[in-house]
Amino acid sequence: MIGHVISNRYVVEAVVGTGGMAIVYRAYDKISKNRVAIKVLRPEFESDEEFVRRFSREAEAASKVSHENIVNLLDVGVDGNHRYIVMEYVDGQTLKEMIRERGRIEPDLAIRMTIRILAAVDQAHRNGIVHRDIKPQNILVDRQGRVKVADFGIARLKTSQTTRIDDGSASALGSVHYFSPEQAQGEIADEKSDLYSVGIVLYEMLTGQVPFDGETAVSVALKHVQEEPKSMRLFQNGISKALDEVVMRALCKDTTKRYQTAAEMAADLRRTITHPRGGFVKYPQSAEEIEAEKEEKRKARQRAKKKATGFAIAAVVIALIAMLIWGGFNILGARDRVSVPNVLGSNVSEAQNQLERAKLSVNIASGYSEEYDRGLVSEQSIAAGERVAQGSTITVVVSMGSEWYYLDDLTGLSEQEALQRIQVSEVANAQVEYVTSDAAPDIVLSQSLGEGYHSKAEPLTIRVSGRTIEMPSLIGLTPEGARRLIESEGLIVGTITESYSADAPGQTVIDQSVAPNAPVMVNTVVDFTVSTVMEKIYRPERWLSVAVPLDGMKVEITLTPPAGEEKTAYSETLSRGTHMVELTSEEAGLHQVKVYIDGVLMETTDVMFD
Repeated sequence: MIGHVISNRYVVEAVVGTGGMAIVYRAYDKISKNRVAIKVLRPEFESDEEFVRRFSREAEAASKVSHENIVNLLDVGVDGNHRYIVMEYVDGQTLKEMIRERGRIEPDLAIRMTIRILAAVDQAHRNGIVHRDIKPQNILVDRQGRVKVADFGIARLKTSQTTRIDDGSASALGSVHYFSPEQAQGEIADEKSDLYSVGIVLYEMLTGQVPFDGETAVSVALKHVQEEPKSMRLFQNGISKALDEVVMRALCKDTTKRYQTAAEMAADLRRTITHPRGGFVKYPQSAEEIEAEKEEKRKARQRAKKKATGFAIAAVVIALIAMLIWGGFNILGARDRVSVPNVLGSNVSEAQNQLERAKLSVNIASGYSEEYDRGLVSEQSIAAGERVAQGSTITVVVSMGSEWYYLDDLTGLSEQEALQRIQVSEVANAQVEYVTSDAAPDIVLSQSLGEGYHSKAEPLTIRVSGRTIEMPSLIGLTPEGARRLIESEGLIVGTITESYSADAPGQTVIDQSVAPNAPVMVNTVVDFTVSTVMEKIYRPERWLSVAVPLDGMKVEITLTPPAGEEKTAYSETLSRGTHMVELTSEEAGLHQVKVYIDGVLMETTDVMFD
């Protein structure tokens, strides 16, 4: 097929993937002049009605869903004996390849990627499409870090990653490490099956391993049905309790306890960023469980009444027993405790030998480190010198070296485009330097690091062409007027302070950090001081700090005055970071404020307007 021109339009260039039913090629589209991906049904299946039907079903399913996180369908056709589907070409790697390279993916990035996967799954579900084969091999990540879900609506044949299990009456089709318990039992997969698979994928992203593995496909399938997944925190440090709770709910055997929609799971994932201690993941209760809970509470009240009279005596007895036990422990139990050795900076074998000589068990994990070279222990779960029971498990984290990222050539891009690329690459330490230039404003002139891979420990500076303006006078303006003038001139509002002035009206600007009429470069931060008066005045505005965990999240704030109805005071889509939001009210007194992020209530507080 290489070099073949399909339908006199698509020039086949190379094989990029193979499956049991089709081969995927990279091709050049002579009309659009873009690279595309073409999935071609294998020649041996062209006359098989079942395979033709499956291939057509994939095309039909793909045509029903269009989303930024889905590999979108471009064309479908037949060229001679070749049935083909044309899709957008994703220049990057599969999530599986990414996991193999990194060992694991850091939680913040894993959360963001999973939210995008769930957005794609949600779009498919809304269009009546159940994927049935969510796995890292079907998730693509391009060079800019964008996530794309592929292979919607297809049932795959048996490959190295895909297994069919028959029990004589039903069959389950899918990838054995990622399919749901109901699929393993030959039942029909639904939306909740896809969410179980997403949970498996997230588990693997965070730990570098799947929760269920075995020597045969059947043994793995049985584990999906019979065994509970182990907490991810046993394998990897840095995973929050909240994130572990979300994944465990996604992996519930009981579909009624599992997340019911992709949007519901995504909302809880977002909460893990702001509430890492967890406790917010709730499991729906069945009618039987609710009734059992009521009965147990009734019995508990009866037991409490019976125990009340003997409580004082019991407390004394328990105290005496505790004293005896504690004394015995100090005499006898202390011999069973050992001191944890310091293994930081040791290689794996040295660390393992030291801990085993101390009669301790060892669990090995991996992670990035800027302090320790690759292959050396960078963290240990219990600090050196701590005394623990013999046989306790100590987790040691083996350094994978500095965390790396790929940096594009940013020169010639606008500042906004460059910052977006930097954010996608997850550069840890980046700053912008504005310089005077004859070039058009807001264009990247140079960068301190060239195109290629760099350690996240390396700082990045981009130099952006700026322009010089004459600083306007802010004196006598209201804070809002000054703010609008600063922003209209391409400057940045800095710190606003208050100071008493007997000569100026209250709430007017009396000083500014850049003198009026002085030359100043665009994007310079300008601070100013606002006058206050001695007498108490009504302030119709207040400021509220809002922490936004991810880019592109909608923030909505409502106000409820002392004697009035709740109303929306603020609604904007904001970038990641902390934002100062101004709230205004025509009424004085204590107001209730509610902050919603992407429709989820994140904070309720009271604000005084006086």
